Amino acid sequence: MSAPDNIAFHAADPAGGNGVVVLLFRPDADGLVRVREWSSAHYTAPGREDVVPADEMRARVEEWARAGWKLTESPVRIAHWLEGRG
Repeated sequence: MSAPDNIAFHAADPAGGNGVVVLLFRPDADGLVRVREWSSAHYTAPGREDVVPADEMRARVEEWARAGWKLTESPVRIAHWLEGRG
């Protein structure tokens, strides 16, 4: 079974500040992942888009988890998805 083409999650700031809604698109052959994200406060506005290395995105998610951010997807699941494992 292959991983879905994208994964979405919400990262909520533990201090009650604005969180982030994140949509990740499958990494390409060079390990780059397209990212679209919105502030929780402005999720109806157009999302900000970027392309980052999958390792950088995984480190960002791990840092959120270490800092106590609440994620709607497990950091382990996100890491596995970024690696193409589902």
